[in-house]
Amino acid sequence: MDVSIAKARSETYSALALDFARPQEGLEAEYARLFVGPGRPVANPYEAVYVEGRVMGDCTLAVRQCYAEEGLAAEDHFLPDHVAVELEFMAQLAEREVEAREQGDEAGALACLRQEEAFLREHLGRWLPSFCQQVLAGDAHPFYANLALRTWKRVAQDIAQVRAWLREAEPTSEESGWMVAVGSDCTMCGLCARHCPQKALSLTQEKGDVCLFFDSALCDGCAACQQWCPERAVTVELSAGAEGRGVLLMTSPQIICSGCGQAYLSAALLAQIQQRAAGDDERLASRLTLCPACKASSPITSLLKED
Repeated sequence: MDVSIAKARSETYSALALDFARPQEGLEAEYARLFVGPGRPVANPYEAVYVEGRVMGDCTLAVRQCYAEEGLAAEDHFLPDHVAVELEFMAQLAEREVEAREQGDEAGALACLRQEEAFLREHLGRWLPSFCQQVLAGDAHPFYANLALRTWKRVAQDIAQVRAWLREAEPTSEESGWMVAVGSDCTMCGLCARHCPQKALSLTQEKGDVCLFFDSALCDGCAACQQWCPERAVTVELSAGAEGRGVLLMTSPQIICSGCGQAYLSAALLAQIQQRAAGDDERLASRLTLCPACKASSPITSLLKED
């Protein structure tokens, strides 16, 4: 990779970090509304909020450890997992890559690329899409809406580019390739397949089950599936023993609508929806077994509690 490309990446990350670190002149109130408060901000700028549902979580400490290993520290007025700090960390990793390449240290440059890929995979790339979506959904000023779009695009492109560079620089074998894995938190919602640009993931119905299949021959390692997974259940990694076409990643029984008898979603997804929306309300939990069409035609008054 050319030194100028690494330098441009560093400068871009640094500029994005600066725009998230302090308000633009004249947009102080909008910056506060979106990212600070008072009250709940439109888009909380901390990773832990999206990964763990709270400010200052385990991932905050993990990010701080990443900085410490590189001899860096977050700014005093931000927690380590603030979006601006994580973007600036990427800028500094890219800058170290520039220095290594200028000195002819290809091994050092490669080590920097590995660190960049790991940080994008384990942190920034995991939560940034959700953060940017909240900015865009919050009727943000055009400056911040554009900032969210540019940042989202930069990180998404960087994940694919860094992984492509690593694969080119470190071919483990002729059979190496990208592999997708899903954890037990997967609900078979299908967002990963829907947003896979290469169609390497597919959600199908097989004999009463919902099945998630993966085709390693089509995967380019872009990690869009990982970014879009609302449960953080998807990981994408380079594997020397990448399997071929039609690998079954996950399966779940298909739920039959209690109203019309048509299949309409996976049992895993229904269980998650019932847990989050219905809790201990058995009547609401039962209603959630209806397909959208039956919900629309079924009266909801029976769910209202009597005094």
